[in-house]
Amino acid sequence: MNRFRSSLLVTAIASAAFVAACGDERSITTEPVGALGFGTNFLRTATNLPRGTVTFPATIVASATPANDSVIITLAGLDTLTGGSYTVWFANDSATKFAPATALNIIATRRDSSFNAAGDPVFTNTPFTSTGAQFRSGGANVALRVATSRAAAAAFAGTDSLNTVLISIESGAPGTAPSAVRPLWARRSQANASRVAGVRFGTFARGIPVAALAGNPAANQEYVFANNGAMTIVPRGRVEVRGGILVVNDSNYFRPPVGYYYNLYGVKLDTTGRFNDTLYLGRRQSPYPQRISLYDADVSNPAPSVVFDAPRVILAMGARLSADSLPKAQGTTPWRNFGFVRINLEPKAGREGRMGSATLLEATLPPSIRGR
Repeated sequence: MNRFRSSLLVTAIASAAFVAACGDERSITTEPVGALGFGTNFLRTATNLPRGTVTFPATIVASATPANDSVIITLAGLDTLTGGSYTVWFANDSATKFAPATALNIIATRRDSSFNAAGDPVFTNTPFTSTGAQFRSGGANVALRVATSRAAAAAFAGTDSLNTVLISIESGAPGTAPSAVRPLWARRSQANASRVAGVRFGTFARGIPVAALAGNPAANQEYVFANNGAMTIVPRGRVEVRGGILVVNDSNYFRPPVGYYYNLYGVKLDTTGRFNDTLYLGRRQSPYPQRISLYDADVSNPAPSVVFDAPRVILAMGARLSADSLPKAQGTTPWRNFGFVRINLEPKAGREGRMGSATLLEATLPPSIRGR
């Protein structure tokens, strides 16, 4: 009887070990390779980073004709904000004096697309006009034209040189100087003969970077993430899907501008292959084994092994996600109907979990995953 009980106990232990071994990451005798795995590379997308132009007045100081002192700003690639507002500032040559422009005439033009009966794309532009001291609107398909003048900045004296136009994100009404979140600016000294300067995206500071101090955060220099939407660094990476596990490994990023962070999305498709839904996959982390959040890599260094101060880059990021914890990814075939994985850069003052305008990398999942 004791031998029989011992035999049953050994059998039970072996069965438990067999069940425990049947996971997504382990192989067993009957399944030596585990679940099927599929991989694909990230590709850099067509830029939709914040960009635009600023047309400066004819003269640096105030003119006798106020109509000649207008400032015209065009913007695209902005995200809609929920925890702050975009605010326009004027600054002098040395960027030591700032004044908010409190009278803005804003035209937001939304471009929608559809197909006609012949299958050709049709684009429809819908303008929305508003006025105010600040604005929050944005979107991947929204272009903005903001018209103002130096007279709209009461704190800006007529003898002050209007050399810089800056756009900050403010949590409330503007004070005497912009907040630390200063992502967009243009300098008159970098304008063309028509006084039109491209907008730079990053973190504004007084000085224009010099090679000897490049990337030094203590040098009081502007940090340029992109010049009129064009990045000078090329991120890269790969997505692997094995059973219910999705793994992302990517590298070679600039650190985010102050007030911004990187995140991850999955995009679901319908039965015709069109966008159907998005799944927020979270803020980015450092790679295994640390898995440290990089949400504050814009203002601090949470993971010195992969986040550098000079140059200001993130060497690598990673993510490991299980469909078991994501209802939208569950099903007989995990991750079915997911067509894309996207890496975005978004403002902290935006709506977290809602995919924004600035997709940096996109991976197209293979037909075996997306089901078509």
